[in-house]
Amino acid sequence: MNAETGFDLFAGAGVMRERMRRQNWEATALGPPRQWPSSLRTAVGIMLNSSYPMFLAWGPGLSFLYNDAYISVMGRKDGDEVGRPFADIWADIWSDIEPLVRTAMSGEAIFADNLMLVMERYGYPEETYFTFSYSPIHDESGKVAGMFCACTETTQQVLSERRQRFRLQLADRMRELAEPRDIAATAAELLGKHLNLSRAAYAEVEDDGQMLRILADWTDGRAPALPEHLTIRDFGIETADALARGHALCFADVATDACTRPYLSTFQALHAGALLLVPLVKSGRLRSLLMLAHEKPGMWRRENVALSEDVAERIWLAMERGYAESRRRHAEAALARQLVAESDRLRQLFEQAPGFMAVMRGPRHVFELANRVFTRTVGQRELLGRPFAEALPELAEQGFVALLDQVYATGRPFSGQDALVSLKPSPDAPPEQHFMDFIYQPVLDADGSVTGIFIEGYDVTARRLADEAVRDSEERLREGMEVARMVVWDWDLGSNRISYSDNTMDVFGHEADEAPPQWGAIHPEDRLRIMAKVDEAIAARGAFDATLRMIRPDDGAVIWIEARGKVLCDANRQPIAIRGISLDITERKRAEDALRDADRRKDEFLAMLAHELRNPLAPISTAAHLLKLTQAKDPQLRRTSEIISRQVEHMTSLVDDLLDVSRVTRGLIRLQPQLLALPDIVAATVEQVRALIEERGHRLTLTLPPNLPPVMGDRTRLIQVFTNLLNNAAKYTPPGGEIGIHAQRDGDGAVLAVRDNGIGIEPNLLPHVFDLFTQAERSPDRAQGGLGLGLALVKSLVELHGGRVSVSSAGPGRGSEFTVRLPLAGDTVLPPAREEPEEEHVPRMRPHVLLVDDNMDAANTLAQLLELQGYTVSVEYDAGAALARTERETPQVCLLDIGLPDIDGYELARRLRALPATAGAVLIALTGYGQEQDRIRSQRAGFDYHLVKPVQLDNLNAILSRIGAPAPAAQH
Repeated sequence: MNAETGFDLFAGAGVMRERMRRQNWEATALGPPRQWPSSLRTAVGIMLNSSYPMFLAWGPGLSFLYNDAYISVMGRKDGDEVGRPFADIWADIWSDIEPLVRTAMSGEAIFADNLMLVMERYGYPEETYFTFSYSPIHDESGKVAGMFCACTETTQQVLSERRQRFRLQLADRMRELAEPRDIAATAAELLGKHLNLSRAAYAEVEDDGQMLRILADWTDGRAPALPEHLTIRDFGIETADALARGHALCFADVATDACTRPYLSTFQALHAGALLLVPLVKSGRLRSLLMLAHEKPGMWRRENVALSEDVAERIWLAMERGYAESRRRHAEAALARQLVAESDRLRQLFEQAPGFMAVMRGPRHVFELANRVFTRTVGQRELLGRPFAEALPELAEQGFVALLDQVYATGRPFSGQDALVSLKPSPDAPPEQHFMDFIYQPVLDADGSVTGIFIEGYDVTARRLADEAVRDSEERLREGMEVARMVVWDWDLGSNRISYSDNTMDVFGHEADEAPPQWGAIHPEDRLRIMAKVDEAIAARGAFDATLRMIRPDDGAVIWIEARGKVLCDANRQPIAIRGISLDITERKRAEDALRDADRRKDEFLAMLAHELRNPLAPISTAAHLLKLTQAKDPQLRRTSEIISRQVEHMTSLVDDLLDVSRVTRGLIRLQPQLLALPDIVAATVEQVRALIEERGHRLTLTLPPNLPPVMGDRTRLIQVFTNLLNNAAKYTPPGGEIGIHAQRDGDGAVLAVRDNGIGIEPNLLPHVFDLFTQAERSPDRAQGGLGLGLALVKSLVELHGGRVSVSSAGPGRGSEFTVRLPLAGDTVLPPAREEPEEEHVPRMRPHVLLVDDNMDAANTLAQLLELQGYTVSVEYDAGAALARTERETPQVCLLDIGLPDIDGYELARRLRALPATAGAVLIALTGYGQEQDRIRSQRAGFDYHLVKPVQLDNLNAILSRIGAPAPAAQH
C-alpha cells in the first residue's frame, strides 16, 4: 500500500503482480516500492495493466521488471528474475542490444523492426525476431533513470515469409532441372542454406530396402563427405522400422537420445549433433530418405519439419519428372525424323524440350515456331510471324542474321560452341551476356530446296561460369600445393600402384610413374615404423599420420615428410585404397632443430650467468657477516652490514627465481610429494617473511580453521609459493598495512588466500600478472625491484601440484588477494607428530678446514669468518697447491670451489678421496652452479655436501658443528 496515495501498486490478478507482492524488494537494487519515485511507479502500473508484452529497466544496474504478456518471451528464463540486472537476464543477446540500451539511457528513444536475436530461452540457441521500442524514463529531477520497452515477437511471421520465399525459389530452380542428381543436389543445397544446416543429404533406397544410395550430399564445408552408400540398419533397428513406416524422426541430441546413442558412430559420421530424418514412402515401400543435420545439438521447429517433408515430396516428384524427361528425350530423336509428317507431335515435343528451339521460314527468317525456353531466353518477346532481324535487333547487329543467310543460301548447317551472345531481358533493359551452344539446321522440302531454318541450343552460361570457377580453383590449388610443397596421392591396394599429383618431381625427386618400388624411398631407419602404422590403419579401416624421412632418388638428399592417409573401403567395408597427402617439412624441422639448439644455449647461458653472479656475491655476503661479527658495537657498521646482507639475499633470490622458471618451463622440476599440514606450511612461510613484515610495521592476521585436512605436496616448493605471495603482499603494501592469510576447505580442495590493503592492481594488468616478466609500472626509484618472475613461478608450481591460482583486486590503492586452491589428500589423516628425543649436546673439537677457491676475495673473507668462529683454516687458490698442502696437513673438512683454474673441483674431490690422508675427510662443494644436474655430478665425484654461493652461513655452521672428534672430558 502506498502511504501517500493509498493505492496498492501490485493489487489485482496476474502472475507478475503475485510475484511482485511476494518479492523481497529490500534485497534488490530497487528497494522498497514505497520509496520508489513516482515516475517508476507510474511506469510499473502502465506495464502491469497492459496486455501487450512490456518490460522496464531502472536504475544504474538496470533492474528488470516485466508483465504477464512478456512471460512467453522469457521462455525458461522466466522465474525469480524480478529485479535482477537486465544484462544478467539477457546475457546471451546483451552484445546485440547493449548499444540500443545505451542510446535509450542517453535520452533518445529508439525503434527496431524485425531485429534478429539469437536467444537461449529453452537451453539451445534459437533464431528469433522482434519489433520493439526503447523509450527513456525520466525521474523527478528530469534525468534519465530507466527505460521502457514494448515489444512484439515476429519470429513466426519472419520465418513464415522466409519459408514462402524459399518455396518459390525452390520451385523456380527445380523447374529448370531434369537430371535426378541435379534436382537432389539443388534442393539439398537450398534447404541446407535456408535452415543453416551443417549437412543436407538425399538418398534413394535401393530395391533391397536396406541400402541407401547417396544422390546429393551438401555440407557447409566443415563436414566430411559421405560414402556413396549407407545402410539403414546402421541407424538402429528401431529407427529403421520407424522410417519404413514413413515417420519423420527428430533427434535434438544424438549423443544423449536413447534411440541414437547405441549407434553414435553412424551419426558422428554424418557430422550431426542434431538430426532430422525425413522418409518418403510410396506404394507401401520406403523410396527415399532426406537427412538433415546441425553440427551442434538443438531442437527442430515443427514448421521446419513440415517444410522438410514438403521438400522431400517435391524432390521425389521432380525426380520422377526428370526420369520422365529423360525417357522423353530418347523419344525426341524419333519424333524429329517425322517432323513434316507429324507436325502436331513436333509442336508438343517443341514445347517440352529442355533446350531452346525455333523454326523460321523464308529468306527473311520469319518465326513460325518457338518453344517456351526460347521465348524465356530472349525475354518473353513477341516472335511468331515476325522476321528475326525485327524481333531480335540486337542479335542482328552481332552477325547472327548473316549466319542465317549463309545457312539458307548454302543448305549447310552451322553450329556454335560457347558463343557469346548479348541479349536484352526486356526492351528497355541493358543487354546481358550469355554463352550459348546452338545449331542452325536447314529445313528442306521434298525436292531438297531450303525452305527454312531449325534452331536448337542451350544457354550454357552457368556451365561456362562453373567451368571457369573450377579451372580457377584448380589453378589456386596447384599454386597452393607448390607453395606448401604438398603432394596428393592415391594408393590402389589391389594393384599396389600409387598415383601422384603433378608436383611429385619437385617434392619427392621422382616423376609420378618412376617412384622407387615398394618402400624404397623411405629412410631405412623409419621404414618398419611407417609400415606398421599403415598396416594398423588398414586393419582398423581408419587413418594414419606420421613424420618420416625420405631419400630423394635424384640427388640422394634426405628430406622430412609429414604423411597423412585415410583408408577407403567398398560397400562391404573392405579396404580398397588409401588416399593421402605428403608435406615436405624439411625446412620446418631445420627450424625446430635450430630452436632446440637455441634453447640449449639459453639454458647454458642461464647456468653460467647464475655462476658468474653468485661468485662476486659470496665475498660480499661473507664480508657483511665479518663486519657484523667484528664491528658489532658500531651501530653504523652493523646497519651497513645488514643492508649489504639484505641486498645480497635479494640478488640471490632473483638468480634462484630465474633458474627455477627455466627449470619449470623445461619440465625439469620433480616434486617430492608428502602429506603436509597447511598450518605448518603457513608457519614456515611466515617465519621466512617475518623480518620484512616487522620492518615495514604490518599487522599480520592468520585465519586457519582447526582440523583442516592435509594436502599432498612438495614442502619446499609450497613454502616457496606462499613465501612469494606473502613477500609480495609485504613489499607492495605501504608501511603499517593489513595482511591476512585465510585458509578453508572447499569441497575436495583446500583454499588459501593472501590478502592485503596495499597498492592494488590495475584492471588491465590483472589478466597478465602470472605471465613471465610482467610487472606493474614502477616508480622512478624501482623501490620494489624484481624481474617479474615470482608470480609466473607461483602459477607453474601450483599447477604442478594439480591446483590453480587466481588474483583479484578492486583497483589501484584498494589492495589485492591471491588465492591458491590445492587438492586435498582424500581422507588421509596426518600421523601424530613424534617427539624426537633431545640430542645430548656433546662438545666437539673444531675441525681443520682446507678452503680452496680461485676467487681470492671469496676465499680470504670466508677464511677470516671461520677463523673468528674458532676454526683452523688453510687457504689455497688452485687444485695443485691444495694437493700439495695435504702432504703437510691433514684437514678434516675440504671446502672446494668447482671452477678452479688448473683442474676442476670434481677431479680434485676424486683425487682427495684417493689419498689416504683425506679419504675420510668431509668434502663440501662450494660453487655458483646450483642446478639439479650440478648436485648429482658433485655427489658422483665424492662430495658429501653441495652448497651454492653465496653460502648460507647457518647451513655451513650446522654442517661443521657435526664434524670433528668429541672434545676431551674436563679434568677434575
